[in-house]
Amino acid sequence: MIVIHGKLKRIIPYRLVYWPTEALLKELAEYLPLTHYARLESANTDLDRGRCIVGHHLSLTLLINLQRPMGEIYKGLIDNARIRIHKAEKLGSRLTIRRYRGGPDEDRLVDQFVGLYNDFVRGKPSQTAPVAAAREYRFFPNADLIMAYLDGRPICGHLNLVDREAGIARLQDSANQRFHDSTTARLAGIVNVYLHWYELEKYREEGLATYDFGSIGQVEDSVGVNRFKMQFGGTIIREHNYLLAGMPVVWRSLFDLLSLASSRGQRRARVHRAGERWRYMPPERIRQTIETSIDHYQRNRQARRGGGDNSSTLSNRVALDLNLSPAASSKEKHGKASQRI
Repeated sequence: MIVIHGKLKRIIPYRLVYWPTEALLKELAEYLPLTHYARLESANTDLDRGRCIVGHHLSLTLLINLQRPMGEIYKGLIDNARIRIHKAEKLGSRLTIRRYRGGPDEDRLVDQFVGLYNDFVRGKPSQTAPVAAAREYRFFPNADLIMAYLDGRPICGHLNLVDREAGIARLQDSANQRFHDSTTARLAGIVNVYLHWYELEKYREEGLATYDFGSIGQVEDSVGVNRFKMQFGGTIIREHNYLLAGMPVVWRSLFDLLSLASSRGQRRARVHRAGERWRYMPPERIRQTIETSIDHYQRNRQARRGGGDNSSTLSNRVALDLNLSPAASSKEKHGKASQRI
């Protein structure tokens, strides 16, 4: 479990909790000081009542089991991902990777990542917003920033949350130069795949049991992201996310206003509503639904380009890693075991 404390606008105390235990969730759902609020992410507990609950939505995420041999993980990749990894390796000394895990940031890697991220999100303003370096630094020492450089210039970066006690790393923020010129965008796509592969290798070597790709999108503009993540294989699971506040009525009204006032707020509301469709859907049906949307997305892209799709559908190419077995300690620390999909 990771707990991050802060103050909204330097005034309102809050806590951000990842992988909360069932005991902590139930405690906070019943009691928070009047002026406090909390966000609890990636919970395994479906809690339907609590005095302080402002919002509760279901989401999906994609897990890679790192307790398997690397050869088996590699076989779970689709062909295109393997091709990109090999292309990145052929870049040789042009491609370098640097890592920051907390402490003095003498080379200002966080600033470099923030610059890359904010440039990246300008390409999709309705989905996400720029970040500040202060916000990213708050994740450390529970984070791991891995940056990739092409010819000495940052081209891709991932900020991962890491709970070493539970043996899990989760993608928190990702950025690359996908919205630059066509040559840079193509190389950024290659390096982005390679950087995830690099992380899978490193985290496995360091004894972590699970790599979490972060949420699988649930609305129409996230299908491309789903397509990217699912090329690595993996297992889809349900997870629960909560917003809690000492004055729930006030916060509920505030978030209702925010959902009307901006495109990002409206999109966030759609995401939360969309999550309900997965609550009672059979596991295999969830996977089939997501894979079907990705297949349609790929065919539409090919049609716009005026060419046929010579590859097999994603549903035939994505490995079904249905034998995920997270570390026993993860189940104990994170509450009820998640339903595997």
